[in-house]
Amino acid sequence: MRIIDLTGPMYHGMWTYGSPYPKVIVEEIPPPEFIEYPTYSWRFELGAQTGTYLETSLHMFREGPRLMDIPVESLFMVPTAVIKVDVKPLTPITVAQLEAAAPEINEGETILVATGWADDHWHHSDMVTACPHFEGAAMHWILDHKPFMMAGDMPRFDSWDDPQHFFHRFFQMGTLLLAPLFGTRGIEASRGKLVALPMKLDETCAAPCRVLFIEE
Repeated sequence: MRIIDLTGPMYHGMWTYGSPYPKVIVEEIPPPEFIEYPTYSWRFELGAQTGTYLETSLHMFREGPRLMDIPVESLFMVPTAVIKVDVKPLTPITVAQLEAAAPEINEGETILVATGWADDHWHHSDMVTACPHFEGAAMHWILDHKPFMMAGDMPRFDSWDDPQHFFHRFFQMGTLLLAPLFGTRGIEASRGKLVALPMKLDETCAAPCRVLFIEE
């Protein structure tokens, strides 16, 4: 069994989606004066969609579930089909690419599209602005398989310049969104199990999470 950590590291000043999403702050705080010996701690400031995060339909629909309402057992050892495709900056992933690389996909599984984009760009300024995306037909091909979760290693699934508006169907189906993954080049198998454990926050549509892929 191999375990691949697909969680991107969060760091001070890292990429974000721009205003109104907050900048990421990770900084050491001064030792408390009321403690006689030195202690060390850090302060974090970040938004729900920071780093590798899990998101529910509450992102678009007020009636959607809070992230905390998703049963944690449903996020553990989820059967996952991996589709590896080659991409270029700002170019769409097509149906033909997905069909050519897809293993067997069963309804209710996770579909993980691995491009290596985040592996190469996580610490670069163009992580978000130059990322590839899905053409509309490609995302609808994915949704036709009725996945429980759609995972990818790009920070955006739609185009900056030509939004395909597939997210209405995406979230209307109740599909969970998991992105952007980091470390997908380490995946060797076309199928495996996924673990995605988000922060337990009382009221949010999304939160950073730790993601593991298990090859058996």
